Amino acid sequence: MDRRRVVITLILGLAAFGFIYAFTLRGDTDGTVVTHSAVEFLFPQPGAPLEVRQAEVGVDLQPGWTGVLQIAGVEIPEDQLRRVDAQNQFFFQPGDGKEFEEFPAGQLCATALIWPQNEDRDVAETVRWCFRVA
Repeated sequence: MDRRRVVITLILGLAAFGFIYAFTLRGDTDGTVVTHSAVEFLFPQPGAPLEVRQAEVGVDLQPGWTGVLQIAGVEIPEDQLRRVDAQNQFFFQPGDGKEFEEFPAGQLCATALIWPQNEDRDVAETVRWCFRVA
């Protein structure tokens, strides 16, 4: 009888572990989120839905940092970025005549190449995050 209780307890414990583990998995991202201590905020947040295909994507950095933005592997030209220098932010919003007129539906990944303002771009570090476009 004691052996049976041990086996049942082990089976129930294993089932509970499997149940909890299954809920910690996220099937809607590829797990790609690379952050950096210089990043204060990402727009949109990793894994968050982007409801409008022409919404802004961007980065808010700590003072003293700058960077450029790539979306789906395409670097956004400087003249298409909206910079808020006083807050170390830069954004891209799709539109007519731009690299993207609108974002494609599905998962989309962005990369910010960031570096200290007093350095050259060749020391840039990569910040990568993905989100879902409705």
